[in-house]
Amino acid sequence: MARRLALMDRRCVIGVALLVGAQHAAPLLITGGLLTGGLQAQRAPVFKQVDLPHAYYWREMYVPQATSGPSSATWSPDGTELIYSMQGTLWRQHIGSDTAVQLTSAPVYDYQPDWSPDGRTVVFARYAHDAIELQLLDLASGRVTPLTANRAVNLDPRWSPDGSRIAFVSSIYNGRWHIFVLSPEGRDVGAQHAAPLRLTEDSGSKLPRYYYSKWDHYISPTWSPDGKEIILVSNRGHIHGTGGFWRMEARPGAPLRELRYEETTWKARP
Repeated sequence: MARRLALMDRRCVIGVALLVGAQHAAPLLITGGLLTGGLQAQRAPVFKQVDLPHAYYWREMYVPQATSGPSSATWSPDGTELIYSMQGTLWRQHIGSDTAVQLTSAPVYDYQPDWSPDGRTVVFARYAHDAIELQLLDLASGRVTPLTANRAVNLDPRWSPDGSRIAFVSSIYNGRWHIFVLSPEGRDVGAQHAAPLRLTEDSGSKLPRYYYSKWDHYISPTWSPDGKEIILVSNRGHIHGTGGFWRMEARPGAPLRELRYEETTWKARP
């Protein structure tokens, strides 16, 4: 269906609340309505699957944004359209038009879309049932099919330039953030089974980190134009901030080379 949209529709907010107690601190997804009192029945944990000492600091990176406006926009291959997330659903809009078409409407939270190079499919993250799984949306039929089903946190999906692989972040390996790749058919690249292929190595740190786990994290992947390398963000070797930009070949165990570091929050693409 088509619907005329205002960029800042404040009538309905799907956002994030933080429950910080003496023993528990976890991001919570508010699944509908206005931010008023009596929200006890609407609370649900998001990141219990992630090994972090202070999980609420990850709201900057990976909890659904506390906004009712559009976010996480992705361009069509020909540059004439956008698909974005708004109010927990995906929308499609031509550049220059003030009308958008709603693509998903399930009672879940859909965000972080990425348009395939051939223009036929969108991969996106869906929060539901205390997990975040990757989904594939066929734009011709409107059919949504699961890409992951591991009951973990799977985020930041990015198509390779040739459309043969999808890089993403997942907590499936010991509850820690790592970069994985998966074919659009839902199996390892070059394998016949459905487990994703982990690219980054697990490494602990003796640095006195407070905000994040002692384990190095690898997040926010994006592909090089030729599809041979991945640029990512990691706090490897650092105490503060989400880390710096690193570069690696798109294969398991490839060495990483740091490009830039500052004590701030980075993402590998806008």
